[in-house]
Amino acid sequence: MRTGLQHILAPLPDYVRQFVRSDFHWPKYLSIGIFLIISLFVNYRFEFETRFVNTTHFGDRFVRYILFYGFAYLVALALVRLTGHSWKNWRQAGFWWLLAAGVVIIAFSGSARGTYELARQWFGSANYLYQGRIMAEMRGMLTTLVPLWLLWWAVKRHYDSFFGLTAHNLIVKPYLWLLAAMLPLIALASTSPAFLETYPMCRLYGAAEYWQVSKAWLAGIYELTYASGFLSTELFFRGFLVIGLARFLEKDSVLPMVCVYAFLHFEKPLGEAIGSIFGGYLLGIFAYYSGNIWGGVILHVGVAMLMEGAAWLAGVMQ
Repeated sequence: MRTGLQHILAPLPDYVRQFVRSDFHWPKYLSIGIFLIISLFVNYRFEFETRFVNTTHFGDRFVRYILFYGFAYLVALALVRLTGHSWKNWRQAGFWWLLAAGVVIIAFSGSARGTYELARQWFGSANYLYQGRIMAEMRGMLTTLVPLWLLWWAVKRHYDSFFGLTAHNLIVKPYLWLLAAMLPLIALASTSPAFLETYPMCRLYGAAEYWQVSKAWLAGIYELTYASGFLSTELFFRGFLVIGLARFLEKDSVLPMVCVYAFLHFEKPLGEAIGSIFGGYLLGIFAYYSGNIWGGVILHVGVAMLMEGAAWLAGVMQ
């Protein structure tokens, strides 16, 4: 019999319970956990990504990010394969072509730079920072969503949707309840000076005065592009790596995705990187059973907008 909380969040608790019951295997989860702990230690002890991967030259950086994300996925895949069951389709060439293309896409997205310099060239040095910030937020859409669409178009006969970008089986209410539960935590965080040093992400840099337009319009444009970045993130990690590769790996598409998602956060604070492991795991489960990525999009965008709003209110009240 469901409790009140389980009823409110249904079917998400059922998704997690069913997945863990069928997927949890001590050797598999322990080996993945050890791999992630070692990776976190090496990265944060030696600043591995910052010093050895995120270099200044694009070509060199691009190759290193291919190796960086490829290493995360292939080690996780090997551990899952050695400690779990065999998959009937993982030897197919189609799987390896898709995986290789996906690693190239995420490496290219992580390597792309230069939006501020491009904005300066296009708009002049007098007023370009706002435009550069907008272009930086749009970069994920251009470097992730567009290549993924081309990849999906080549293999779409095997899929019912664009890697989970579908309204089929969409349930919004439980995700809204989760957002509501986060409100007190976000409100508490907004009282921290460290939080207010980062948020709100929206910066106008005098663009409203320069163009003599409404600050609200410029802020709205920025927040829209800021939110779009979460769509591309969810489409790649929960859409492509989970829903797309589940065709070959079934449930075992989730744990390798979690490892790559953790590596994506290696230049962020340690707590955020650790949180991405658990968050990525849950969002992967939700995407696997629902067949769509909208739960992750709702949570990501919702939290981001709540943090923007909380920071703005905190600034007004100061």
